[in-house]
Amino acid sequence: MIKNFLISLFVFVLITNNSSSESRFGELTEMRDEKMRGKDNQWVRPHPGPFIWNHIEKEKGNFTWEDADQYVVYAQEHNQTILATIWPHANWEQKSCKRKKARSPFGKRFTKYLSKPCSMDDYKNFLVKLVDRYDGDGLNDMPGLTKPIKYWDVMNEPEFKMFFKGSKEDFIEIFNFSSKVIKEKQPDAVIVMAGAAGMFPESKKYWKVVLPKIKDNFDIANIHHISGPDGQCDKQLWVDEFADLLKSVNIDKPIWLTEAMTCGPPVKAWVNAFLNGAELIIDVGVNAPGKKMSKKGRKKLNEFIAEYDGFSSIKKISEKKVEFTFKDGSSKTLEF
Repeated sequence: MIKNFLISLFVFVLITNNSSSESRFGELTEMRDEKMRGKDNQWVRPHPGPFIWNHIEKEKGNFTWEDADQYVVYAQEHNQTILATIWPHANWEQKSCKRKKARSPFGKRFTKYLSKPCSMDDYKNFLVKLVDRYDGDGLNDMPGLTKPIKYWDVMNEPEFKMFFKGSKEDFIEIFNFSSKVIKEKQPDAVIVMAGAAGMFPESKKYWKVVLPKIKDNFDIANIHHISGPDGQCDKQLWVDEFADLLKSVNIDKPIWLTEAMTCGPPVKAWVNAFLNGAELIIDVGVNAPGKKMSKKGRKKLNEFIAEYDGFSSIKKISEKKVEFTFKDGSSKTLEF
């Protein structure tokens, strides 16, 4: 696809109406790894996270909340805003209709099954209890809850069979069902589209069909940037091509990049992603699988985040210079 380079000449006013966090940045987190717990005052996306049906309801009717509560408590203590990924799979439930086992993408701590639930009623019961515990309405909340979970990411890269063993129709049913259940229980919830696994040809083909059928049930469009088999990275972290795809199916919604992996200069890539319409970028983290960011690149990225986080708009001044504007009317330029 030909890159629409003219898009970067416009001012992108990045609206934060859907965000309770001033930050434009975040990280994938894993509580067991001290280096993967995220930064204070930013977004966190636990991955795979503790919001797994199989992990919370290991047996029908037996709910265990300790691990999920641990993430929420830590986020509260560090003023982090959680984007919670919901995984609609439970071993006991899928055994009930003899679903086929799948290879777990996250090891023994995850689930042995990745298919559509056998009973949507059983899944709904789990989903209602999950949202009810963290919605902050004062009824059945986690003890000590001070920062509710408002942002729900329903599933993950469903076009990859390593994350979901089901048809497009199965995914569409689960996604729309989940969104409606969450919104009914928590009217101010923000539903984030299951992240598209880049804009490889197979991903584009998948989402071209799926997006029109789920567009009324999500608030935030969601793209992931992962390195391809050749190890190369997209200069705009796929945001430009994803924006084009959304436009082609008449979807006009905010774009979040909730997995950002780079193998080039990260600051340049982040800036290009923002210029092409990303409102939020979540880094895969220092110990994520795959190609690692260099120490020099990581240092420059951290400096960039510290200096420019909280901006309200970005404007391209020249090929290697941008201007960030902040809510108080001040501005800062960056040469990259």
